[in-house]
Amino acid sequence: MGKSVQEFLLKRKKRILLLLYIFIYLVFFHLIEHVWIAGHYHVLDTPLDHALPFIPVFVVPYYFWFAYHVWAMLPPFIDDNPCEYYRTALTLFSGMTVFIIVSIIFPNMQTLRPSHLGNDIFSKMIGAIYAADTPTNIMPSIHVYNALVANTAIHRRAKRFHRRWESVLSVFCCVMIILATVFIKQHTLYDLLGAAAMYVVFYIVCFKKFRLPKFLAE
Repeated sequence: MGKSVQEFLLKRKKRILLLLYIFIYLVFFHLIEHVWIAGHYHVLDTPLDHALPFIPVFVVPYYFWFAYHVWAMLPPFIDDNPCEYYRTALTLFSGMTVFIIVSIIFPNMQTLRPSHLGNDIFSKMIGAIYAADTPTNIMPSIHVYNALVANTAIHRRAKRFHRRWESVLSVFCCVMIILATVFIKQHTLYDLLGAAAMYVVFYIVCFKKFRLPKFLAE
């Protein structure tokens, strides 16, 4: 069993190496959040953002976003056909790179967070998010962008294997994650629009135009 797992991982070494980008991204994310503090931030919240209610229970789909990536990425990682894996990873990582660049050249923030949180479990979960992620550098929303990309990957796979239920479930999860970003006051509507625009561009470039290079074929 151990040998078979080792052989499997060795065969997927290129896919594993690609995931190292996540560590590079996290380094830059930390830098723009805590080290490269801008002298001025553009405030993006609008009156409509302030009018939207604060609904702590939406922190549940917000956290589910992390598992949503696994749902999208694990099946193509395991499959013998690597093309969908690289399409999805390339789309995710391209958008995350643009987010870092935008944050550097256009520092932005929001002022939507409530001044006091409750003592219920959902409010405590939101407090943990607020402590780890400042209200700066929020546009385009990576939470929204990656959810849209993950939904696309899941939908394409579900369509290929005729699993309509999986596609419908993924759309529901994607919508809930997007709503969560505004209902827990983590993002503004501008962040959502920026993420949607970026998704359209990279969907065309990566999902429609991408052809797997020979050196990535396994």
